[in-house]
Amino acid sequence: MVGPLLQKNPAYVFDEIVEVVEKMRNSSVDDEEFIQKLKDNEITKQYSQEEIVKRIVSKYCKIQEVWNELLPKLKGNYKLGIINNGTAITIPSFKKINDFDEFFTTFINSSEISIEKPNKEIYLMTLEKMDLKPEETIFIDDTEQNVYGANNVGMKGLLFTSYTNLLKDLNSLGINI
Repeated sequence: MVGPLLQKNPAYVFDEIVEVVEKMRNSSVDDEEFIQKLKDNEITKQYSQEEIVKRIVSKYCKIQEVWNELLPKLKGNYKLGIINNGTAITIPSFKKINDFDEFFTTFINSSEISIEKPNKEIYLMTLEKMDLKPEETIFIDDTEQNVYGANNVGMKGLLFTSYTNLLKDLNSLGINI
């Protein structure tokens, strides 16, 4: 669910290293395999893992309305969790910068369990960890196939296209912000 929480930083300047690394990540679910690819790649092997993480993290920033308006209102009334398809090497930095622990009780990272959205197992694992039934949950993502994956296990999936549309979608489900 990181997509609707973070967006491409408007100040981001094209960085070949970040683009290469993100393409490599998209072809590797397993972090060990991914890290080995970083070490073997002619472009990325010249950089430390810390430098690569720093570059990736700098590409993204918070969607301010979500963090400043929506999450504080939801936090008191709902269990909030994240299912992330990113690499585990960036998670500590993203968590530190964005303070995920302030709002989210559950954080599932696909590379740590070798299952990605839209595989139904990742949704079911998250539901179990959060002690929720599918029909009790709303799943929000900025990728249509991930929303379909959530719908297929009985969750109410919402496609994030904008903050305004998200508020309308939540309102239609009886969640007034």
